[in-house]
Amino acid sequence: MIDKILISFVVTDLIFLGTGILFVAEAVMFMNEMAAEPTLETVARDLLLQQTPVKGVIANAVFIFITFFLSLPALVLPTTRTWLRVHGWAVVMCATFTLVLGLNIWYHTLKTRSNLGYMWGQQPARTQSLLQQRFTCCGYLDAANPPFQKDSTCPNALIAAQQVGCVGFFYDFANGYLNAIFTVFFGIVALDVVLLLNVAMVLKDRREKRRYSHIDRKTGLRAI
Repeated sequence: MIDKILISFVVTDLIFLGTGILFVAEAVMFMNEMAAEPTLETVARDLLLQQTPVKGVIANAVFIFITFFLSLPALVLPTTRTWLRVHGWAVVMCATFTLVLGLNIWYHTLKTRSNLGYMWGQQPARTQSLLQQRFTCCGYLDAANPPFQKDSTCPNALIAAQQVGCVGFFYDFANGYLNAIFTVFFGIVALDVVLLLNVAMVLKDRREKRRYSHIDRKTGLRAI
């Protein structure tokens, strides 16, 4: 007879492993992108990624892999509950870690506008120019504050004065991008909760089977 409870646990456990693989893939991609020379397409994203806990994401992925391997004895040993409990507590730790990372990014979105102003001022002229070209704007607040960088979008002061500052465009992009990132983190926490519920169901199922087995032995009947 197919054990639907166990199958549900295995499926969610594999999805849980997939989140760890996703974390590693994204972190490696982000680090490679940040290490490369910024381009018109990547410059804004690179600056925002520098504010995200990429190393924390990798550490979280490592915990996820360890937690997944802790579930393997529970699958190989069909009556064990100890390994399931260990696995369940490890899932709680992973979910907490992921939640903290997501909250960290969410907290930064509350200060996005002020952070972007400081970030803009720290960038070299080439990066500011790429941002101007990326968002078709001149300067940060306006062409004079801080002064715009001369490029194809802002070739002179007259044309630059007719363009709006980059603050609005940059803020909208940053807010949308960071919102998407922390939403993914919170979604993964929800998947962790689903896995935890499956662990609880398997524990309950095995406890009941063990209890019935004890009853059968006491009554001299065979376990069904």
